Amino acid sequence: MKYTVLFSLILFSVTRCSNELVFEYQNFVTTTTLPCKKPCPTISLKIPIAKELPIVADSINKKVFSVLNKIIYFGKKPYTASNYKGLTTVFIGSYEKLQNDFPNDTFG
Repeated sequence: MKYTVLFSLILFSVTRCSNELVFEYQNFVTTTTLPCKKPCPTISLKIPIAKELPIVADSINKKVFSVLNKIIYFGKKPYTASNYKGLTTVFIGSYEKLQNDFPNDTFG
């Protein structure tokens, strides 16, 4: 009986811990490659990435990425990046294209 109770407690604690959703923050930073005076145009994202529960975490992470993609793009259609680093790179690329097309204008 004593072993059954001990085994049940261990099993309960292991299953309880595995059902917790964990968030880990990741930073993504990209700076323009164009010559500039300090501070140079930069995009910096600090994103909570869901972990531990694969199906739930994947759903949350996809939704966060989708919403952020819709928020930061400018132009006629959203960016086609598939990850946050690509999203920051494309965003800075849009800034650089705009700066090259209109070199006498000030942005930011």
